[in-house]
Amino acid sequence: MNERLSPPSVAPQMWETLSDTEQVFTVAMPRGWRNRAWVQSNGSIPHQLATAESPTGGTTLFLGDPTIPMFIEPAATTFGSPPGAVARPYTSIEHFLPAHAQYRFGGLPGFRWGAMVPSPELFQRVSQLVQRSGAAQAWVTAGRITFSFDEGPRRVQAVLFGSCTSLGQVWMAEVHGITTVGDPESFVPALLEMLDSRRTNPAILQRQLQERALSAAQHQATMSMLEQGAANLRANHQQNMATLQGMAASHQARMASLHESHEAHNAAWRNQQAAQDAAHHARMHTSTSDDTHRRFLNTITEERTVIDGAGNTYQVADGYDRYFRRRSDGAWLGTRDQRGLNDIPGVNPDDYEEVKIKL
Repeated sequence: MNERLSPPSVAPQMWETLSDTEQVFTVAMPRGWRNRAWVQSNGSIPHQLATAESPTGGTTLFLGDPTIPMFIEPAATTFGSPPGAVARPYTSIEHFLPAHAQYRFGGLPGFRWGAMVPSPELFQRVSQLVQRSGAAQAWVTAGRITFSFDEGPRRVQAVLFGSCTSLGQVWMAEVHGITTVGDPESFVPALLEMLDSRRTNPAILQRQLQERALSAAQHQATMSMLEQGAANLRANHQQNMATLQGMAASHQARMASLHESHEAHNAAWRNQQAAQDAAHHARMHTSTSDDTHRRFLNTITEERTVIDGAGNTYQVADGYDRYFRRRSDGAWLGTRDQRGLNDIPGVNPDDYEEVKIKL
């Protein structure tokens, strides 16, 4: 089957408009493909996500990556950070995208790098979106990177598009991509127009703008209160400045020691994660073609594949050690730390069937 996909502007009859279950946004997606659109929050940042898998399973288009947080400049964290934000200096896309591709996909069997180049088409789209949002000043970098990997006997080609946008004290990164057993370049126009078609519900957008304005006002009030407190402290304790400076020096030394300890802990954690990822991908290398592709999709959507006693498979949210399916309506329960259902109030274990984790 020829999976070449023309963009909506060329073949509108090949496309349909979908929305997430909460009606937050809409997006044009290929008609007849296995499509999904959903919203996932990462701290205070809602991600608008979409995946489209071709009928043969040979091609996947995706918008967004839920693992990417909002970033904040380290100098802006003096009085705390927004929930879910990560302190990190602005990183341009030519440095961010290769590191992200290596982290997310570098462990796939037969992973091999292609090329990293600028993306003028994505740069133009992101810049126009930032201007329409009313941002007075912004710094945008955009690029694309290619790589390939093995999916059983097939060689899969992939291209990722990414952008990094700085709004001053905060900055954001977004990644979209294509994986296919064919030529990924033939799907690039479709992916970019799919991205162009994504529209936020006006009511939701207005609410988000109001929430941001309220957050900004609260932050300003907090800053004013802190400044007034600092002025009072200086007026009341002028004679003790020498002592305070000594305390500040001691505090700075302690913070430096804590920072070194924190960095050492992070390095150990990264090494442990790298070892776990290597073991995980070694197991993936021996799996069938279908399992490898399903694991790739599960990585993107943050899901697990489970199987019941009759051999039926289901997609469930990642993050639990055991999964139970209610026989009456198919509702799911997940538990951590190998916990069963006997000690959960209001739950009758006889109403549920435990399934096994397949992927």
